[in-house]
Amino acid sequence: MSMSPDQIASVLAPHLSQTEVRSLMVALAKVPSPQTELFEAEPLLRTFIKTAVAPRVEAMGFKDIRFDGMGNLIATYGANKTGASLMFCSNAMNQPQATMKNAYSGDIIDGRPHGLPGEAVMGKGLSEQKANLAAMLHAIDAVIKSGTPIDGRLVFLCCVSGETGRHDAIRSVIEAEGVRADMCILGGNSNRISLGNRGRIDVFITVKGSPSHSSRPHDGCNAITGAFEVHRRLLENIKLTGTHPQLGKQTLTINHIRSFPESTHTIQDRCELVVDRRLLPDDDPNVAFEQIEKVAMTVDGMNDPASGKPWSVAVKLGPFMYPSLVTTGSTIVKAITEAALAMTGTAPETMYNPSAFDQGYLNHAGIECCNYGPGEHLFAHTDMDMASVDRAFDAAKVFAFMILRRLGGG
Repeated sequence: MSMSPDQIASVLAPHLSQTEVRSLMVALAKVPSPQTELFEAEPLLRTFIKTAVAPRVEAMGFKDIRFDGMGNLIATYGANKTGASLMFCSNAMNQPQATMKNAYSGDIIDGRPHGLPGEAVMGKGLSEQKANLAAMLHAIDAVIKSGTPIDGRLVFLCCVSGETGRHDAIRSVIEAEGVRADMCILGGNSNRISLGNRGRIDVFITVKGSPSHSSRPHDGCNAITGAFEVHRRLLENIKLTGTHPQLGKQTLTINHIRSFPESTHTIQDRCELVVDRRLLPDDDPNVAFEQIEKVAMTVDGMNDPASGKPWSVAVKLGPFMYPSLVTTGSTIVKAITEAALAMTGTAPETMYNPSAFDQGYLNHAGIECCNYGPGEHLFAHTDMDMASVDRAFDAAKVFAFMILRRLGGG
């Protein structure tokens, strides 16, 4: 017979420690795992997983621990005799240090002046990846230490992704390695349940001309002028009218522009634009790309007004991320809500996330997924990158309850 919610809470209580959660947040903060130009191939990511994560998982008692071709950690636990399964997906990659002086110090501060309950730990990645990872690791450890048999199958992932804006890492786990589960939790924001988000495509547009001294613009062909014309036409000709009652509007934004050669007083012979096109659940990414491509290519062969020489334009589809949408009646949302009520006495608020991540891919793959956890998106990508110890501890309690409720034996 399965345990009641009160029994689960009682079994877990001796093994849940706020002090241990805080120590784990500090320890993870001290191991750099930054995004670099190598993206998922950055060696520090594998080092972080192999030194800061894998040994802890092994020490808990996991026997099935492996790494896929990208370096993603895949670990499973439990007798796997009930058919029930649950996946926790964490991420190693966080923002680079940039201008944050104490990025890897793991400083403990009073979180209350910053709107957080109790103590907070500072460090790059705590606001997005590392507080969630700490909560997941402590939850699993508490469950195993409780001695309760795990008759189902628990899957724990630590992926080399986190900041790339593409599904490559999780796709490697699910498609190349064949890892499956009934449902999955990804880290969240302020212990609220995110029910959905828009998807995204990136489109790379390159305008080419020819260089000359900027005192003689008539001798060259200014790629910047051509890029401005592409931008103008995109905004003028692509009318985005789609809206969703929770997720908001379709959008199109130029979020990157760079020109070459990087030399002074030179008419630029190449200009690169990146278009961020946000997608609603019913949007076809190929149609969205074709629309952008069609408009951008109308500038191909047009003449630079200063010189009369033609531009050439190339358009390429970049990374794609699926939109995501679950309901309050979904299995995963009800499981999180039940766990939060049992372990904290309060049902989590629900929200819709402005940014895309791997939950869209997982739902597309048939693994019901949403976001919940102690990340703090208000401080993400800032010099005040931090997360609350209280919220991380509460999330650990919720995660531990979910494991025993779904996978535990009598």
